[in-house]
Amino acid sequence: MGVVAIEEIHGENDTVTLRTSMGEHPTDDIALLVHQYPFVSISFVDIARTVADTWRAHAEPTWVTEDVVFVPTWLPAPPALHQIFIEPLDTFGLGNHPTTVAAMQLALQHVVPATHVLDLGSGSGILGIALSKILGCRGSAFDIASGARNVLKENCKSNHVENVAWNDSYEAETYDAVIANILAPVLRELAGVIQDVTQTNGVIILSGMRDDQVQDVVACFDSCVEVGKVSIDGWTAVALQKVN
Repeated sequence: MGVVAIEEIHGENDTVTLRTSMGEHPTDDIALLVHQYPFVSISFVDIARTVADTWRAHAEPTWVTEDVVFVPTWLPAPPALHQIFIEPLDTFGLGNHPTTVAAMQLALQHVVPATHVLDLGSGSGILGIALSKILGCRGSAFDIASGARNVLKENCKSNHVENVAWNDSYEAETYDAVIANILAPVLRELAGVIQDVTQTNGVIILSGMRDDQVQDVVACFDSCVEVGKVSIDGWTAVALQKVN
């Protein structure tokens, strides 16, 4: 759902309570959650903004490579060739998860500069924005999370990026590269769509997979060959090239 963190509480009779923040307007996300998991009960608790934002005091920049760093907007930026500023708002991450770092590393290795890139499952939009700043790519972004469009706009503004845009109808176009940092079951489900929107000889970056999920996911991309892989802390991202 694009949340920053989840607290898991084990109760009696094998019940599990999950606590998280879903932003100020969670209606669409809650509806999707109830549709997918009708057995889940949901309740709301109001928490003071000062309490909800305490995690910000512990945020740190994330180094993707020696030259690229993701910097929370409220922190001073360390010296780097490429500083990518990120504001997660209430529901997205800081770009520090291994899946995001691995996807970014592969994209920098395999995406051709000044090409058209789709960031599918864009979250904060940081991957497409970074490729725009570093490689001069034109970006399209899409995510099912209701707050993704607004956070993309915020982060484009923070990074002075004007050529990354939200795209509700991403399936109507084709792209030189597609980056999909989403869960393994969704990657399998969307494998056909992702391949359809990728141009022949284009690049597909898949992330969000545990190491033991990679083989099953990659097998769904039968029009592609593997050209790269990065593994970090039990998570793996794979670069594919569409060959037919």
